[in-house]
Amino acid sequence: MAEARRPDVKRIAQQVIKLLEADLVAGGYDLLDVRVFQGGGRYQIRVFVDLLATDEAPGGGIALDEVARAARTAGMLLEEADIFADPYVIEVSSPGIRRPLRKLEHYQAVCGQRLDLKVAGSSRLRGILQEVAGDELVILPHGTTEEAEPEVVRLKLDRVFEGNLDPEFDAKAIINADRRRRKDTKRRERQERAGRRKKSRPKNRRQDLPETDGGST
Repeated sequence: MAEARRPDVKRIAQQVIKLLEADLVAGGYDLLDVRVFQGGGRYQIRVFVDLLATDEAPGGGIALDEVARAARTAGMLLEEADIFADPYVIEVSSPGIRRPLRKLEHYQAVCGQRLDLKVAGSSRLRGILQEVAGDELVILPHGTTEEAEPEVVRLKLDRVFEGNLDPEFDAKAIINADRRRRKDTKRRERQERAGRRKKSRPKNRRQDLPETDGGST
């Protein structure tokens, strides 16, 4: 029995991008990327969106209600197109810190930052994006030191299977910041509870009794 051929998820993702992009752009969205996974007898379609950058908001930025509106548009378009023979689930989300990168303009906007790229042929490249030259990404690989002669990698964009920002972060600093946040929250809650108790406590007011002459009736 011949082994079932694995689906070409990259081709399917490109098909979904072609279906969704024009309508999302018309709605004010930047379609960052579409990632397709298959498991459990169904496809999972992950759509990453942001607001289109403007002069007023050059960095984009998207709120939850705007993500929900984009999800309704994407869901309706996929349902009408009926391109999946198998069941599928669609998930629309904001970029997150590992922002997906797909088009040249996406990469041009993050020059000087660290990237994590999956390259055709199942290899991986991590490094700092030095520049975008035509349709090539010029990358200084991760681990290159200032003492060593820099050896940049020039990579054609069409060889990138998936691209993401690869932000540096200090795990210990994040844990400590979360602890401080929780302590501050608990302190505020204690102060608020103490304030509510103080307001609800009855005040000891002196009540003047009616005067009498001390005589008997």
